[in-house]
Amino acid sequence: MTTGRRGGGASAGAQAGAGTAVATPLLNRPAPLATYLALVMGIGPLVHYAISAMGPLVVADLGLTATEFGLLWFVSFGAAGLCTITGGKLTDRFGARILLCGVFVVAGVSLVTAGLAGAYGWLVLALALSGVAQSVSNPATNSVVAGAVPAHRRGVVLGIKQSGVQASQFAAGLALPSAALLLGWRAAVLACAAVAVVGLLVTVVGLPREPGAGRRDRGVRSSVPIEVRWMTLYAFGMGVVTQATNVYLPLYGHQELGLSITQAGLVAAVLGGVGVVARLCWGRLSDRFTDVRLPLLVLALLAAAAMSAVLLAARAGQWLLWTGAGLFSISALAANVIIMVAIVRFVRREEVGHATGWVSLGLYAGFTVGPLGFGLLVDAAGFMAAWSATAVIGLLLAVLMAALRTLRRRRPDDAPAPRPG
Repeated sequence: MTTGRRGGGASAGAQAGAGTAVATPLLNRPAPLATYLALVMGIGPLVHYAISAMGPLVVADLGLTATEFGLLWFVSFGAAGLCTITGGKLTDRFGARILLCGVFVVAGVSLVTAGLAGAYGWLVLALALSGVAQSVSNPATNSVVAGAVPAHRRGVVLGIKQSGVQASQFAAGLALPSAALLLGWRAAVLACAAVAVVGLLVTVVGLPREPGAGRRDRGVRSSVPIEVRWMTLYAFGMGVVTQATNVYLPLYGHQELGLSITQAGLVAAVLGGVGVVARLCWGRLSDRFTDVRLPLLVLALLAAAAMSAVLLAARAGQWLLWTGAGLFSISALAANVIIMVAIVRFVRREEVGHATGWVSLGLYAGFTVGPLGFGLLVDAAGFMAAWSATAVIGLLLAVLMAALRTLRRRRPDDAPAPRPG
């Protein structure tokens, strides 16, 4: 996939036009803007990271099976997958600001709904609302980056932006299990709604109304380059591995390896904490890449190795669980940064939302299938079979990236993306 077109992008921030949010003084520097974008990325999935980190308490309180627990993520990411293409198109047409406000409103409602949930059905609704919020996060934030950040700084900003997801996971895993033991898991989730309120206020104050938003020609049709379609398939597979691990690793440590509730929460914290650092590092390194296929191949192999370590932990000891968690964080959790950098570079700015929507569709489809499929495997054959399946998926993704590299023979890396006629 082409990512080497760096020239001419340095003035992108000055050229931001219709459908692109330009930062006001509150967010007119890369650091505060990137921090804000990380908050956007973290607020949508916060409710399901909270439920995952407190999984043993939630499962015991509501009497859930592994399949029912996994169904929550099926609903969440199913909703995200259904909405993400539309969210990308709406971002391109109406601009990022109004969509970003919607992210914080819907995410806040999802947190309140989960916090007040007295039955499984309300929890399902909360996770569905979380999916709607997440469906817009990537298209809207990528649109902001494409329009407000110079090309030579985008990798760093995107790395910080994407690390918001893992920062949310880290915070949930570190703080919420202990809070839940004191206050109850519902009260711990309710407290998180304050973050959504803060984010909404920053959006209203810090991002202006986009000039020309809503006036884009409806007759313009966006094409989807073949590389974007391949990346969508890769994102699907990595999404399966990522979310299955995020959801079930704490529960696996508690049920199979004897970790306490707090220790199980720390597993989630390790995933999030190492994932934050990994995404920051990969974002900084990404500006040096002209071809993302090789690093994505390596990341897939590392993800397969991580799943193998988790698999063997049941026999070799808890140290392999922690090793696998760290290796998973620097591989599977970091892959999305490279994909998003490629999309922002490869696709025309006015179509970034649409292209991001396609890749996000693959990611959320994987997020949808992963936890439910993993839960079904656990109920039918146990954790060993489920972890083996995730390792195989990692190997298949490496094969996919190796096949994608052969496209270079038919089209040079510096060839421009197809443009609508």
